[in-house]
Amino acid sequence: MNLLSKLLEVCEIYNLKIWAEGGTLLGAVREKGFIPWDDDIDMAMLRDDYNKLLEIAPDVFKSPYFFQCGYTEDKYPRGHAQLRMDHTTAIGKDDVMHDTHLGIFIDIFVYDELPDNPIERVKFLSQIGYLRDKLFQICYGRYPYMHPMKWMKLLRYRIETHIKGYRNVFKEFDQQLQKHKGSYVALICFTSNIERFLRAKTLYDKTLYVPFEDITIPIPYGYDTILKTQYGEYMKPVQAPTFHGGFLVVDDQKDFKEYLPTLRKAAKREVRRYRLNQLKKFLMK
Repeated sequence: MNLLSKLLEVCEIYNLKIWAEGGTLLGAVREKGFIPWDDDIDMAMLRDDYNKLLEIAPDVFKSPYFFQCGYTEDKYPRGHAQLRMDHTTAIGKDDVMHDTHLGIFIDIFVYDELPDNPIERVKFLSQIGYLRDKLFQICYGRYPYMHPMKWMKLLRYRIETHIKGYRNVFKEFDQQLQKHKGSYVALICFTSNIERFLRAKTLYDKTLYVPFEDITIPIPYGYDTILKTQYGEYMKPVQAPTFHGGFLVVDDQKDFKEYLPTLRKAAKREVRRYRLNQLKKFLMK
């Protein structure tokens, strides 16, 4: 809530439009706050305002806030930004071996426009999917868990990144996201499953303000259409798994750096067990 309040304060000062998204939008409309089993906050912006936020972020988000994106931190693979809190912990399983800021966060998604022509759209999404997968492989690819045939591809990606520099590789992805203009937007920076996130841009023409816990937050005027597309009968509560899964180390009092040594030792033991099991399977053949 602290992170959300800070983000909304900055957007109001600089006249940037932003809205609740995903489970946060659903919670605001149905619960007037968090869905009981949700584990984060999601906000979203259209590209023009999002780019303005990227420009001002280094000046307006000072410690204990950290604005995280591919331009502020190497090896950050996501196409959207996150606002994190210093001296806290939110570590997912894939992040244990990752040298980035791993404090408690909220997501700041960006809606990019898609080509109106269906053929161009399919081609565009294929290109974006390749670049998005490339970034995640560079950052999260782990040789012990990969088929040897895929090692060469990962090695090629990492050599290319070493030569070009990570932020230049990320910039290629980010610029590709902004390539087209159209009447529909989607979270193409985040997912290849755009059906649930495909929206008419006009749904964001107006903004409503609704209660969320002890503050008021902005939601898009077309929230009903958005929620029906994403959740169906959204006013009927249905408990679903959280996006971040079962393994998430969260602590609002302790710095993530204090947790990493123990978690990394456990991860290395897991790799050794995996390799031993693979060797046993090979010998049994």
